[in-house]
Amino acid sequence: PGQLSRVLHPKCFWRSVRLEAMAGEQLPGGQDEDMDVIGNWDAGIEGQELDSDFRNAECLEVEFDEDDEAPDDDDDDLPDADDEEIGVIGENEIYSDDDTPQVDDSLAKVTHQNSVLTCALSPTDRRVLLTGGQDDVAVLWTIEEKADGGLKCSERCRLTGHTDSVVQVAFSNDGAFAATGSYDGTVRIWNVSDGSLVQTLEGPSKEIEWILWHPKGLAILAGSTDTMAWMWWAPSGKLMQIFAGHAASVSCGCWGLGGKVVITGSEDKSVIVWNPRAGSPQQTIREVHESPIISICSHPESPIVVTGAEDATAKVIQIETGKVIAPLPGHVDSVEVVAFSNAPSGGHLLLATGGMDGKVMIWDGKTMEPRCTLKDHEEKGGIVKAKWLPGPVYGNWLCTCSTDKTLRLFNALAGHCIRTLQGHSDTVLDMDLSLGEVGGGPQLVVTSAAEDKSCLVFVVSLWTAGKVEGQASSAVAGQSAGGYPSTGGYGAGAPPTGPVMLPSPALQATGALVPPPDSSPAASTPSASPGVPKDGDLADKNLPV
Repeated sequence: PGQLSRVLHPKCFWRSVRLEAMAGEQLPGGQDEDMDVIGNWDAGIEGQELDSDFRNAECLEVEFDEDDEAPDDDDDDLPDADDEEIGVIGENEIYSDDDTPQVDDSLAKVTHQNSVLTCALSPTDRRVLLTGGQDDVAVLWTIEEKADGGLKCSERCRLTGHTDSVVQVAFSNDGAFAATGSYDGTVRIWNVSDGSLVQTLEGPSKEIEWILWHPKGLAILAGSTDTMAWMWWAPSGKLMQIFAGHAASVSCGCWGLGGKVVITGSEDKSVIVWNPRAGSPQQTIREVHESPIISICSHPESPIVVTGAEDATAKVIQIETGKVIAPLPGHVDSVEVVAFSNAPSGGHLLLATGGMDGKVMIWDGKTMEPRCTLKDHEEKGGIVKAKWLPGPVYGNWLCTCSTDKTLRLFNALAGHCIRTLQGHSDTVLDMDLSLGEVGGGPQLVVTSAAEDKSCLVFVVSLWTAGKVEGQASSAVAGQSAGGYPSTGGYGAGAPPTGPVMLPSPALQATGALVPPPDSSPAASTPSASPGVPKDGDLADKNLPV
């Protein structure tokens, strides 16, 4: 099983092999030239041209024999509650503490009949929430503000039809379509406005592990345990390409260079760089790790990807040459998350790696040298997912979710935890976030999916106009501005420039009063962070910006 199945499927569990920490390794000498930025590459134009090709291309025809079997519905193998042996103490009763959370910071909650495996907020209207669960159902919700200033979630549409767990949901970049990927081997495309089914994308003979929309259009990519990745044109359901070349489950994937290439990672320990137009491999890098690859991300500008694996390491790969140009040691358990920050052009790019050891390691995006290690989850639980806030102001802030039942918000550049979000009673499996502006101040909305059968909605107000003893707070000016915008959408996240308006009483009750990033030199270079490069070191390296 790949990353999702290791985390989510009822018949699987977190598999991790404790390894000794690998420290002290440096960038290999003489390989800096492999990290040069591609010249004259316009990701926007190329991505739009590629998207246009997808739109007009002919679809592939795939023939299946009558003997081919559809993926098994693994839920059928699970014992019914009535079949449990009398007198046998359940595993949860042995290992779990009281499942009732002591603190609940959330403002709204939705539930499924089984574990909620995935959630997503619409990129164009953050009032629209999508969840998927182990109950084989996805649901569209509307987040609304109540008269008392709190929040509620109303069910808009139940997206039914899958016959196994819905393991990932995602909105298209224009917010018009929603995609649901399932262990039944299909991806379904839905109309967000009315919840109607647009297309059922078929082809994979086994479980879907992950789905990913093209960054510039409506092509959608999926990885499967059938050893292949699949690409369709979502509105028409046309199968555009089958990427066949791995020998085991395609456990992770990403679009590179603004959507110009596809990169996949597999449990066979290899990475393949694909030409999406031709469906052919441009680079095949074998034995990148000593164990299955479970996470991957692409540099926002350069021909570079970072992989994470069960061998407790992350590695930096130059995809044009196929060379591994830097190991990223320091974890002692599987690296579940790798992600580049949303730094503005010319800003300070960071890389985060998160592991089942509970550590989040922050690396300099230029030199790939360590800046700091965030240990707030360590010895409490492992990192399941991490996501950077949108730029430009909050592009160096990071949100994580963990097996310790919490989410945490970090200022990664300063190296400290801003907030801990509590409310779940079991492992948090997925999260999404949206940054907007309310009453002139930036506001972060975070949604989280968990094994406790719930998805919670948290709101963190990122505003300040002074200090109050014991917390970062504000001087009050004017009346309440309300806790949730009447119109959705991602905001730029700029800090307030005029008088700061208080959030609604429900938001104040969360204690979510957080100052904007400190731009002072002291905040930018935490004294406790090991391996922080000096300005002179950065200037001497021929590395990507």
